[in-house]
Amino acid sequence: MGLHRALLIGASDYEMRGIQPLPFIAGDLTRLGAILTNHGFNDVQVLARRSGGKQISANYINARVIGFLRRARRGDTAFIVLSGHGVHARGRDYLVPEDIDEDVHPFESGCVPIDWRQHLDETPADHVVFLIDACREGIEQDSMSVAGVREWGQQQISAALRRKVAYVYGCSPAQLSLFVRPHEVVQDGRFHGTRSGESFSIFSRSIADVVLSHPKGEPLSLGAFKETVQDRVTELHRAYKKKGDPQILRIVTDIPTDDFFFLPHTAPVRSPQQPPWVGSGDVATMSISAPPTAHPPRPAVAFGPPATAAAPQTGPPQMPLPPARPPDTAALAPAPARRHLRIRWTRWKVILLSVGLAVFVGGLLGGYQWTQTQYYVGAQGNHVALYQGVNDSVLGISLSKVLRDHPEIELKYLPPYQQKQVQATIAEDSKSQGQSKVDDLAVQASACKKEARRQNGDNQVTLTEEEQKLVSLCSRQ
Repeated sequence: MGLHRALLIGASDYEMRGIQPLPFIAGDLTRLGAILTNHGFNDVQVLARRSGGKQISANYINARVIGFLRRARRGDTAFIVLSGHGVHARGRDYLVPEDIDEDVHPFESGCVPIDWRQHLDETPADHVVFLIDACREGIEQDSMSVAGVREWGQQQISAALRRKVAYVYGCSPAQLSLFVRPHEVVQDGRFHGTRSGESFSIFSRSIADVVLSHPKGEPLSLGAFKETVQDRVTELHRAYKKKGDPQILRIVTDIPTDDFFFLPHTAPVRSPQQPPWVGSGDVATMSISAPPTAHPPRPAVAFGPPATAAAPQTGPPQMPLPPARPPDTAALAPAPARRHLRIRWTRWKVILLSVGLAVFVGGLLGGYQWTQTQYYVGAQGNHVALYQGVNDSVLGISLSKVLRDHPEIELKYLPPYQQKQVQATIAEDSKSQGQSKVDDLAVQASACKKEARRQNGDNQVTLTEEEQKLVSLCSRQ
């Protein structure tokens, strides 16, 4: 059974004139990542607000998506969320990265095309779902010389992808993906599961709320998911009295949405037309054909000497004996010939075994060499470490080793969702990317450790500007 993996990327800290920052995105994706982890996702990566002033650049987004698709295995479900400003130009959809510059011309050449077709063709994952929360308000389309959003969501899907890829857009053509600002409050006086002073994307919040409320282990089809998220989007739109009509979700896929399941589930998925007994019980009881008719007992076979032609039969009728087996030509061959056949067959067995052993050993060596090009961040006791290899073993031999130990990054000071990520291991494409992830965790752990000291009465604790941004994540589940 394949794994469920999620990659959540958010571009929010825009500096270009005319593009409004989206500070709520990091919180949106953090909350959604924690919910996906609690619902059984095996690998959840939340990439927003990089440490050290690093930006969510076009190269960074491309590398993360390509690496994520490449690491998938057969049977996996890959769940990719892209959040930020978006544009559509010349027939293609784009995510606007944080490092976009106003001097880039044409504007879309500095953006990230939402089209990883070649890598989707090559990924062995069974299903890939893109959720695109982009094309937001606050971006001055006219000043950027792009075609606008009228054709947003016209994603083309090659024939090779039609059985495994779906794109879910947070809005339809000519619409914007709206968000709630901190000063906005519900207008109908009812409670809708939100708090005063919150800022969030309506689409991302609706996704998180639907997954959170869905029973763990129960299957959820893409069609049912869309309908439920749409209801939640409409509810929040009306509760906050946003202008215009609620944004309409759009799915682009050639797969029947009622047959497309992407959440981890343990309950069996049955077709409504399928008889309840199909797919359960013993193989011998699963036939839906007519029941076998009763056969009379087979008469006993007489093994005595055959009766002569003149002797009348006085007992039960005899069944004819089965035809004789064809003679074994090897057994009828002279003794030297039989010995030659045995020797020749023995030689072939030795050759085949030797070839098989060589292939097996070569495969092991090649596989091990490949594992040593991989890196991941994982737990080493009660703290974080950077590993070289893969988190697995063969014949009791570990395929990884600790490359750099970081006892200063204690797991207990990381938010619960990050603790789960580290314990489940976080795969990275290179040693430098692995160390970058460790550095991010170090800043988060430092912020939470200082916050814990401050809550215990230590008033001399000071947080850096970067740590202050991360303190709010310390207590999130």
